[in-house]
Amino acid sequence: MKIRKATVSDAPALAALNQGMQEMHAQAFPDRFRRDTPAETMERAVAAMIQSPSSYWLVAEEDRPVAFLSAEFRDREESWCLVPHRICYLAGIMVSPRFRRQGIARLLLAELKREAEARGANWIDLDIWAFNEQAREAFASLGFRTVMEKMMLAADKPSELPQ
Repeated sequence: MKIRKATVSDAPALAALNQGMQEMHAQAFPDRFRRDTPAETMERAVAAMIQSPSSYWLVAEEDRPVAFLSAEFRDREESWCLVPHRICYLAGIMVSPRFRRQGIARLLLAELKREAEARGANWIDLDIWAFNEQAREAFASLGFRTVMEKMMLAADKPSELPQ
């Protein structure tokens, strides 16, 4: 398995890989996530994110991309309650279903940890939706720990929040 930085030419393959994750989120939370994004729109969005100076995208491939990791480096200024720090925000890891449980996410994360250290990031943050128990278990097995929980209150339809 080869791990490398993503390029703009990877955008169509990465957008296609992302489709399964997008569908899962749209099914769980249709008021927030789209199901109908045209492929060209998603490809352009992925290409723009890859080109962003704060972004860091990796691809795992054999003869074609089978997984990706997307992250963003963020600098936080000192405030009345926080010290200045740099974080690496892990936006997502997507592994094609037939390549799961082969250590690919672990390889991608190891490369991200090296990059985070090289860029002086204090830690790697991520968010997990409450409905995504599989992601929670996977990230816990990779060493992530819960340090904060986010709660939501729907102003108009409280019963329609995802569980």
